[in-house]
Amino acid sequence: MVIRLMTIIERREIEALLSTKWSLWYGRRKTGKTFYAREKLRYSHYFIVTHGRDIINIETGETLSFNEFLKVFPLLLGRGRIVVDEFHRLDEPFFSLIQGLSGKGELTLITSTRHYFRRFIGVNSPLLGLLHPIEVGLVDPRDALKFIYSLGFRGKSLVELAVLVQEPWLAPSVESLGEGIFKGLGWILQTYVPSLVGEIFNEEERELTHRYSAILESVANGKRTATEIAKEMFSRGLIQKETHGAVAPYLETLVGMGLLRRVRVYGRKRKTYHYQHVSPVVDFTYYLNSKYGFMETGLPEETVERLFQERLRKYVESFFERLLSKHHALQPVRIEKPNLELDVALLRNKKLYLVAEVKWREKIREKDIRKAENKFDEAGGRINLLIVPDKESLPREPENAKVFDWRDVLALS
Repeated sequence: MVIRLMTIIERREIEALLSTKWSLWYGRRKTGKTFYAREKLRYSHYFIVTHGRDIINIETGETLSFNEFLKVFPLLLGRGRIVVDEFHRLDEPFFSLIQGLSGKGELTLITSTRHYFRRFIGVNSPLLGLLHPIEVGLVDPRDALKFIYSLGFRGKSLVELAVLVQEPWLAPSVESLGEGIFKGLGWILQTYVPSLVGEIFNEEERELTHRYSAILESVANGKRTATEIAKEMFSRGLIQKETHGAVAPYLETLVGMGLLRRVRVYGRKRKTYHYQHVSPVVDFTYYLNSKYGFMETGLPEETVERLFQERLRKYVESFFERLLSKHHALQPVRIEKPNLELDVALLRNKKLYLVAEVKWREKIREKDIRKAENKFDEAGGRINLLIVPDKESLPREPENAKVFDWRDVLALS
C-alpha cells in the first residue's frame, strides 16, 4: 500500500519568518496556520489551548491546567521554540508573563481571531513591540499557482484550480480530485462553509445573526455599496432605517473578521467603497444560498458546477487583481466612470498605474480586442494588460496592451 502525504503549499509570507525568535501568527479560521506551523517550524513543545483553558501538549497528549502551564512555561522557553496555538484563550496573567520574559528563547503565538490581534498591537497592550506579527490569510495567488503547477496542471485549468486553493483547506480535495472537484463542489461547500463561518464568529466572540448572514448574501448577490446593502436589508425587514449608518457597524465587523474587504472607488471626491467577499468560495456559497436556499436544501451536482462556471470569470478577475497587486505592490481600486468599467485597476502613489481586462474564455473575437483597446485608451494607465487563457488563440494582439496568459502568470510565481 502506498500512502501519499499531502503536498504543502509553500507560503512566502510565512517562510521568511520561520526563524524569527518571537512571532505572532494571526488570521481567520482554516487558513492553514496550525498545519503550516507543525510542518515547517522547528519546535520543542507545541501547545494548543482549548475553549476551557486547558493546555494540551499535542506531541505527548499531556493536558495542563492554566496554573500548571504558567509554572512550566518559563522553564521550557529556554529549551527550544515553544508554540502556543489559540493563545488568546489564556488571557491574563499569561500576557504579563510573556512581557516579563521578552527576549528569552524562541516563541510563536498563533490566534484565529483578528479581534484579539488588534488588542495585542494596541497602544496599551503589554505585548506591543515584543512579537513580529504576520497575517495568515488566503494563500498568495503566486503560491497557489506554484502548488497547482506542481500537481501537473497547465493552461486554463492551472488558473481555475489555483482560484480554489486560495482557501488552503481545499488543497487536499484538489490534489485528490483535480478538475473533478468542480463536480463535487456542492457537497464540499454545503458541508464546510457554514461551519467555517460559524467558527469565525465563535472565535471572534460574535453571534452569527440574521443581519450578518443577510449582508453576506447581499454582497454575494451583487450589492456593492453600503447604500445598496442597506436598501436590501431594509426590504427584508432586518433594519429600521434605509441608511448607511444602519449597516456600517455590521460591515465594519465583517471586514475586521476578514470575511469582507472594501475597495475604494477611484476618482471620487468623497470616499466611497465597494464591498466584496475576501474568499471566492464563501462568496459562491452565499450566492447559492441567496438564490436557492443552498445551505439547507443543497442542489444537484451538475447545477452547482454549471453555476460555478458562470461565476468563475468574476473569481478569476479577483484572482488576477490579488496577483498583480501583490507582485507590483499596488493598491486595488474600482473605476466608476460613465461607459468605463475595468476588471482590474491598480494605483501607485495615488495615480492609476496598471489596468487589465480579463477575457476568460476559449474563443476571443476581434470586437473583444477592440473593446479592450478603447477601455485602455480612456483609462490612461501606464501599463495595460489583456488577460486571456492562451494568447495563441487570439486573432491579433491589441495595439495598446500586452497580452498576458497562463505562462506569464506562472512566470510571476
